[in-house]
Amino acid sequence: MKIALYIRVSTEEQAKEGFSIAEQKERLRAFCIAHGWSDYEFYIDDGYSAKDTNRPAYQRILIDIRARRIQMIMTTKIDRLTRRLMDLLTFVDELDIYQCAYKSASETFDTSTAVGRMVLQLLGVFAEFERERIAERVRENMYHVAKQGKVVTTPCFGYDVADGQYVINKSEAEWILKMVDMILNGNGTWNVAKMLNENNVLTKRGREWTLKAVRIYLLKNEMLRGNTVWNQNYRKSGKLIQRPPSEWLLVENTHEPILDKDTYEKLQAILDQNQRVAPRSKNSDFLLSGIVYCGHCGNKMYGLNTTNKKNGKDYRSPIRYLCSGYTKKGQCFHHYIHTEILDEQVIQEVLGIGESDIAIPVSAVSVQANKLREELTQTKKQLSSMDDRFQRQIRAFEIGILDEADLLEAKQRLNQEKDEILAKIQALEITLQTEVSPEVVQEKIKNRISHLKSAIEERDQDRLKNIVRDIVHQVTVIDGSQIEISFSV
Repeated sequence: MKIALYIRVSTEEQAKEGFSIAEQKERLRAFCIAHGWSDYEFYIDDGYSAKDTNRPAYQRILIDIRARRIQMIMTTKIDRLTRRLMDLLTFVDELDIYQCAYKSASETFDTSTAVGRMVLQLLGVFAEFERERIAERVRENMYHVAKQGKVVTTPCFGYDVADGQYVINKSEAEWILKMVDMILNGNGTWNVAKMLNENNVLTKRGREWTLKAVRIYLLKNEMLRGNTVWNQNYRKSGKLIQRPPSEWLLVENTHEPILDKDTYEKLQAILDQNQRVAPRSKNSDFLLSGIVYCGHCGNKMYGLNTTNKKNGKDYRSPIRYLCSGYTKKGQCFHHYIHTEILDEQVIQEVLGIGESDIAIPVSAVSVQANKLREELTQTKKQLSSMDDRFQRQIRAFEIGILDEADLLEAKQRLNQEKDEILAKIQALEITLQTEVSPEVVQEKIKNRISHLKSAIEERDQDRLKNIVRDIVHQVTVIDGSQIEISFSV
């Protein structure tokens, strides 16, 4: 009978007594000698967690089971094998199919019987519970470390770690300022990535920049303005999943910022504005792709550039924006507007706003106000969820999971988070009252129009497209001739 002796040690367990590779080896070898088993082989996963089965030695065992090369699996304890009940049940089913047994050197049961399988599953439940408790304790420890402003995450491009603190990498910070300046002046993330790669600037992981990497790096990266955010994401089945904002931990002023508050907020506003336009539209040759809508059915209008044969020669039809409701869905009716006419009309309308002293269209104000109101609503929802979180802590105290000290600490932490959320709500309400006024919006749009004029003079189509999207929220076309423009800030 061939026996697979499986050993697993995760990073945090290596220093614990009874978990080292040498100790597990000695115990399993002694167990085999005591039972007179000599045909065995060690399968060792060094530095792997039991949270999933993506472990090389574990996967080799599965291959050998299916090839019927081994007839028994043995570990020192069941949690060396896995701490997820679902993984355990799948493994037991695999053993049944290929008539392979499982034995623990410290837990007595036989998987060939119904009682043995039941005991194994019960132990699996407790192993999974223990893993979750370990994860909770780690999160709590990391929470307190982050609260003290210490390093809890890998530094992003622009920062290094020295003496347990984030410090600015001056050479990288210079490139960050160039990146931000390009975005503020109407360049897209593609142009930024191109600039970085042409200058042989690599990411923190030593890779070339892509437009996606530039966007992910600059969008809502609190580290750039001196703050640390922890607990944003977690991994499940190999996928990175973002937690709801109410569970994030934001610690302000933990290190020296690269961007001041005003610059950071301007950058985020531009990136948020660009995000609502589909990537295909942003890469389109048409100036207004993605923001032109049919005034009859509400569907988008798309640019069409076609070439036809006429008298044996190629004939290029005038480039048009057509209603997708008619061409793709059989709705609405056939109508269009020439791109040259619409593009020019929109640009002139935008330039006209900057050259006049008349009040800005109400739509521009409402778009900005709606964004702030939406953020305010979400923040208030976070506030209302805090009472539910504390009630769960009380229930945990009542059933004995938390002691009194833990409960008081949880209450203090929630009160601090509550104060931070209340401060944010107050700031948003003030912004709604002061920042979103026709006068302020007028000034913001005039500033962007100066960038628009520069892009027109330089004939920079990509930059022109990005600036237009910063100013124009939506263009609505009626009967192929009448247009309505809503502005954004």
